[in-house]
Amino acid sequence: RSPTISGVHASPASRGITGAGASTTTGEDAGTSTPQYTFVPLREEDTVMVRAWLLEPHVRRWWDDDPEEHDYPEGTIRDWMEAVRGGDPTDMFVIRLDDRPIGVIQSYRVDDHPDYVAQLGGLAEPAVGIDIFIADRALIGNGHGPALIREFLRLAFERYGLDYCVIGPTKSNVAAIRAYEKAGFRYLKKYREDDTREPAHILLDIHRRDLD
Repeated sequence: RSPTISGVHASPASRGITGAGASTTTGEDAGTSTPQYTFVPLREEDTVMVRAWLLEPHVRRWWDDDPEEHDYPEGTIRDWMEAVRGGDPTDMFVIRLDDRPIGVIQSYRVDDHPDYVAQLGGLAEPAVGIDIFIADRALIGNGHGPALIREFLRLAFERYGLDYCVIGPTKSNVAAIRAYEKAGFRYLKKYREDDTREPAHILLDIHRRDLD
């Protein structure tokens, strides 16, 4: 993850952003109808749903990463709800696939998090940061991750008025790194988040023009 070391954050006027669906299908999706991805602001009423998601083993493996959070997932949820109420400058969304909730994606201006910028050693230009998980394990490995990330980025670049995005998975999260590369992200550098359980991270980046 990234500046969400203890959770996430959302602007007080967080608005839903809706994609037209993946513009193409991957080889894995060939022969199926084009999926429709939408991104709806996380709400306090979603607490029960996201608690169950955060306890899924494949989600917990990467999101239970704060050694100071002794009551996971409750600390994460508290931070999320504070964000939903406008206490933090990150936007949080529930990902919907054909109107079915399947996970969470969050976005933010990296410059809003000076400590994270310091961990990265600075960036060459202002950037959007994102973090994501798909809660339904059956959907992983079927091309949904790369497709919905690209759809979200088209909307996020417009939302923030920026042309550059970074994402910082844990170095050992090979499956996530592979999915980000399929979405068009490229390796930028190694860095460390020393206040997480696995400090070694990889920073990947993508520009708006890479979505064309």
